[in-house]
Amino acid sequence: MSTNDAVFHRRNKQIEDAIDVGNLKQALQLIEKRIKKGEDTSFLKAWKAHVLHRHADDTHQQRGITETLALCRAEPAVTDLDTLDILYETLQRVGGHEDTMRSIWERAAKAKPQDLDIQTRWFEYAFEKDDWKSAQKAAMSLQNNFPKKRNYYIWAIFLCYLLAVDEESSDMDRKLFGTLAYRMVSKAAESVPSDPKELLSPPRAIQSAEELLLLVKIYESQGRHSEIVKILDSENLGIKSKMVQSDWSFIGVKLSSLEKAEMWAEGLSYTKELLAIPFTEEEKKAIQERDDWAVWHLLVTATQKINSSGTTSETQKFISEFIAAQPKSRNAQLAHLDLTHSGFQSGSVMQEDLLSACQGYFDHSKNKLYCFSDILGYIPSLNEESVVKLLNYASQNSEQSEGSGPFKGVAVINALKLEYCLMSSNAAKVSREKVEDFVSRCLKAYRKAERPNQSDAPSTIESQPSDDLCVLAAMGLVRFSSSWSPSKQEEIPDIMLIRAAAILERLIVDSPHNYQCLLLLVRLYLRLGAGSLALKTFSKLSVKQLQFETVAHNLFTRLSTIHPHSAPPIDGAEYKDFNPQSAFVQALNFYRSADLISTRQRSKGLDYGSYVNIESTIELQKRLRQSVCRRMWALSVKQTQRLAGGDPMGRFDDIARDSSPLIDQRTFDAFMNCEAPSQPTFEELVRLGPLPQDRWVRSAQLTDKLLGILKDLANQKPISVAPEVPSLDDLVGTSAESDMTIPEIEGTKTNLNLLKLAVYLSGSKSVTTEQVDESLNQVEEWLNSKLKAVEAEGTTVSPLVSETAIFLQSDTPYAPTWRFFHTIYSVLDSVKAAASLFSIASKKGLKNAKLPKDRVASLLETARKVHQSAQGNARALKKHVSESGRLGSLIDLVTAGSGTGEDGPQLRGELEKTLDTSSLELFCGELMESWDEALGGVLAVRL
Repeated sequence: MSTNDAVFHRRNKQIEDAIDVGNLKQALQLIEKRIKKGEDTSFLKAWKAHVLHRHADDTHQQRGITETLALCRAEPAVTDLDTLDILYETLQRVGGHEDTMRSIWERAAKAKPQDLDIQTRWFEYAFEKDDWKSAQKAAMSLQNNFPKKRNYYIWAIFLCYLLAVDEESSDMDRKLFGTLAYRMVSKAAESVPSDPKELLSPPRAIQSAEELLLLVKIYESQGRHSEIVKILDSENLGIKSKMVQSDWSFIGVKLSSLEKAEMWAEGLSYTKELLAIPFTEEEKKAIQERDDWAVWHLLVTATQKINSSGTTSETQKFISEFIAAQPKSRNAQLAHLDLTHSGFQSGSVMQEDLLSACQGYFDHSKNKLYCFSDILGYIPSLNEESVVKLLNYASQNSEQSEGSGPFKGVAVINALKLEYCLMSSNAAKVSREKVEDFVSRCLKAYRKAERPNQSDAPSTIESQPSDDLCVLAAMGLVRFSSSWSPSKQEEIPDIMLIRAAAILERLIVDSPHNYQCLLLLVRLYLRLGAGSLALKTFSKLSVKQLQFETVAHNLFTRLSTIHPHSAPPIDGAEYKDFNPQSAFVQALNFYRSADLISTRQRSKGLDYGSYVNIESTIELQKRLRQSVCRRMWALSVKQTQRLAGGDPMGRFDDIARDSSPLIDQRTFDAFMNCEAPSQPTFEELVRLGPLPQDRWVRSAQLTDKLLGILKDLANQKPISVAPEVPSLDDLVGTSAESDMTIPEIEGTKTNLNLLKLAVYLSGSKSVTTEQVDESLNQVEEWLNSKLKAVEAEGTTVSPLVSETAIFLQSDTPYAPTWRFFHTIYSVLDSVKAAASLFSIASKKGLKNAKLPKDRVASLLETARKVHQSAQGNARALKKHVSESGRLGSLIDLVTAGSGTGEDGPQLRGELEKTLDTSSLELFCGELMESWDEALGGVLAVRL
């Protein structure tokens, strides 16, 4: 390094150190001193503007923006990389100058077309920011100025494709760049030598399977499916070519393209070729890969579309011959059933034939757990008489064939699932005796099943097929018990949830890692208001990575209004296992780390030429950024912090306030479901209220906005721009109950009124005095109604407790439920906001608009009464939970039943034999302890 370079870096280091410690004034003085001494470079000017903008006062900030923009538009264009980086960073901090951020690199690239660093940096910045149009220009510039590097040509094609499929592109751009991508990639395909022996390909020819997959994606986006088939049949790029080498993924592409192109005759011929009956050992080995449902699906679909008796007969004969040669093939059996079903739908096959085909499939697959789910899709086509016949057939045949080894008892499980399915089709008519008999048989079969050696380490014990019997028993109790309670026809009795949880806890002793069981237990504990047990159970699922997006919602949905407080620490456990705030933060950290990792993978993918994988990564990144779960968890963790205290959650403000469209990736297929196809899934029956969606998010954002304004008002911080007050219809509308509970709807209406009052107090003229009076009246009405709901007169319990607590045979409440906590915390969240607003309004020296003093004092007093009475409810329930004899009552409830009538001797006997006494006592004790801790959390809420 020369002396001048060393001096330059030393001077820069002084400025960097000043910025790092926050001494912006010194940093500015150092820069201006160098400029005055003649070092008047664009680099120092850009750095000066950057430091100015980082100042706290508006004057310096505006000056920094003005000077930055002047440098961006200067002639000649800035081409120094360090200067460009500083300008870009400043514009990023300012926000709202995307066009300028794009133009500084484009102008620099045009000024120095042979400067590879500038051209590459332009592309990288645009690509990382998802600015496909600018990245496409940069890629075209790179391939024009550096034609010897072939990657740039493929990058240009890829960026054209991304623009063509981007929903945010205009119709004109989608058409223009789609056509350009098609032409460029077609030219690359045509350049591949027709003679496979030719060693050298033109630089811009397709040279790898990844590039061929990109061609497929481009052709698919243009609807050119028949052309894909033609290319995959060619010698130079086809499936048998040296480049593809019969890769199964390309066979799948051809199958899909044949179907989309509606080339039915060709599709039928090709599938028969793939499924040709094997004779040699080598052929038998190859057929295992080709025996794929995608192949059979096209075979059946092509036969249906051709729709001729001759073709159908030939296909039926082909399937029969394949089954004779490969009797264990599940897909061939399903294809036979599928073809029979389509024949029934078209009228060429009788009901008896379809029933016979279903019975035949049961015979073939009854010792496999997938048997029931495979048959389930055909049940709607069977009449009630045929379904009963199928069930009787399955029951008889399951008893005759127990299977062996891991398949032992699976036939019985499939028959019991069919029985459950039939009962669910008309649940209202299912008698209590029938359900008890069903549950008893499930438990009896479970006890008879062979289990792994219990002396093994829990980590080595794998789930067994017989586990489904316990899950079925628990589901049966939950699913059909609502009809046993005449007063609440649609409500699942909470005592049945307790019994179901006890059965599942028994299963966890034998199978510690049964995913379906653990997931259902999480839901049951949440519904019972035992949030600490739900958190503890959820930790056993070992949720990782993308599961925070697809599975974690089963715990986190409404957790902030059921269990916001931390439970006592658990020995050897992480904070997330007992502290809901930590659990939320861990989930949100996944989204941040996933975004960083995805960005790195995208950049590396370009170097490796993995274009289709890059597109998948980009799509995943978009889905995670706009995830409904991500936004819900950000809003929920802030609500948790409001109710329970703890570390401020301001770092999630940007996520919580994001108003971009939502993407929903929540899945529910991890739950066992044996409901009839016409019925809601079992998971829907055990949800905690309706599934939160866009309306829920907007309402939660309203509350977050309200709390932000109240915080500024309390700190006497001026509000420069009055926040927009949404309309009630936009927030709630006529169909709010589709994704919000009643307490959430009421809270949203109240918080909207509080927001209007807060905006009025801030001095904004957007809220009129008439609106203020109306809002005060509605807040007062809401507070009085909540006070009435939580007040207990004399020895009677409050209306809230009577509606949301667990009762047994007496009139005394036994324990809380999720409905109790959800209502209480939803009310307290709004009461805290109201108390804060009225406390601010009652302060002396308030400079802006004021509210009537007497009215404010009265409302503040009512808010305090609601808070005190709500905690009185929790205090009363806490006393009942810890009363003497409660543990014994809870144990009796599980084994003997109470509250809705005594169980029959058969079910009582099976429960006593299945449930271990000491384990049951531990389960009941932990449940009571969880209730006690959760009620203590309500008492900890402060105004």
